[in-house]
Amino acid sequence: MTALVDSDDKKISSLSDTTLFESLSYPSESLNRVHRKEKERPVIAGFGPAGMFCALLLAKKGYRPIVIEQGEEIEKRAKTVERYLASGDLNPLSNIQFGEGGAGAFSDGKLITRVNDPRTSYVLKTLTEHGAPEEILYLAKPHIGTDLLRGVVKSIREEIINLGGEIHFSSKMTDVKIKGEKVEVEINGDETVLAPALFIATGHSSHDTYKMLLERGFDIKGKDFSVGVRIEHLREEVEYSLYGKAAHDPLFPLPAAEYSVSMREGNRGVYSFCMCPGGLVMASSSDPESIVTNGMSYHKRDEKNSNAALAVSVLSSDYGNTPLGAIDYQRKIEKAAWAMARDNRAPSQSVGDFLSSKRTSSFSKIEPSYPHGVIGANLEEVLPQNISDLLKKGLRNFGGKYSFFKETSAPLTGVETRTSSPVRIMREKNLVATGFENIYPCGEGAGWAGGITSAALDGLKVAESYILGEDYGK
Repeated sequence: MTALVDSDDKKISSLSDTTLFESLSYPSESLNRVHRKEKERPVIAGFGPAGMFCALLLAKKGYRPIVIEQGEEIEKRAKTVERYLASGDLNPLSNIQFGEGGAGAFSDGKLITRVNDPRTSYVLKTLTEHGAPEEILYLAKPHIGTDLLRGVVKSIREEIINLGGEIHFSSKMTDVKIKGEKVEVEINGDETVLAPALFIATGHSSHDTYKMLLERGFDIKGKDFSVGVRIEHLREEVEYSLYGKAAHDPLFPLPAAEYSVSMREGNRGVYSFCMCPGGLVMASSSDPESIVTNGMSYHKRDEKNSNAALAVSVLSSDYGNTPLGAIDYQRKIEKAAWAMARDNRAPSQSVGDFLSSKRTSSFSKIEPSYPHGVIGANLEEVLPQNISDLLKKGLRNFGGKYSFFKETSAPLTGVETRTSSPVRIMREKNLVATGFENIYPCGEGAGWAGGITSAALDGLKVAESYILGEDYGK
């Protein structure tokens, strides 16, 4: 395996990891006392938030981890994504879902989490140490923005390498086998590395990885997730609705206007997700001939439209309670969206036409921002009927909360299917995969997190478990 950047002991920072930990006030005192370097180096598959913070912690404690990531480093990945957005030329291995920084590197960069964990402060402080704005330390709804987040990701990568770690891009984990007390990890189908432990942090779109792990005896369950569409409104109308006369006051500037809406009916919900003020609706597929949408904002959040996912609960009973059924449920909707135009355009429908079950022929007041263009559609031909029905009820309900939700010309662009992982890789109390002793599934892809911050927290937890061994949790 050829490393993108070679690393050796000479590149380890002269600043000891103990000093680094003290400066960042890592919450685990027992972990601060551990400092150990081993000849055998753990492997981390995936370099999104979970893999990144797992690798950073292991590197600071002297383990010199080996990271493999199927996508490209952020500089090359950005160019690959730009090419896809301009021409539709998709690289299935490196795209908005896969590559250094994970899917979050091409989103709004939201850092909100409902997890009450002392490690959260460590995550936020670490991000600022690597170039994120200091405001994320005190804002109630912190975000970085995809433009700034890319520099943060690169800086963290460089620190891991300086501490003796290795990061191999365009290196996909294609198989996993137990060899005695070690884990043999196959890379790109033709190379292997033997490691004392493996951390699986491959992200929520790693469908082929889930299938491989199932074949290798991992306990994987289908779980509830959500699917829906992206709704767009004019940013200024959202701001006036939320701020009134205070919107755009030059003497007292307010932050970008964010909203959150939700409604439940029985055991299902319809809710807004990943609201992007002054953002864009992105083309986010990782598979050929499929349409996937997501939202993205730059740090300034000053685009003409604001957007949010409107997502409806999918229950495990909807797809037969199997992990492969969950994946097939997602893919069926994504393929149906592609079939509308049989090119990279996304199906889109105005709110008024959607509520009337009528195909949209044109858009007037609000122009959809999807980069490949849209095709007027009837989204009921793409979404399952129970999803469409609850989405309609939600739209009518939300119109009673915010005036802009009454805008019948607002475009609904589909489909939003990657809100979270459709499966969960089961694990024990010490966070190893059920039935294994040295494999740690983690992050959003393993079904144990739901965003940048929570995924980073989970990456730290599995690293702690490995470092502390039997003392973890004591």
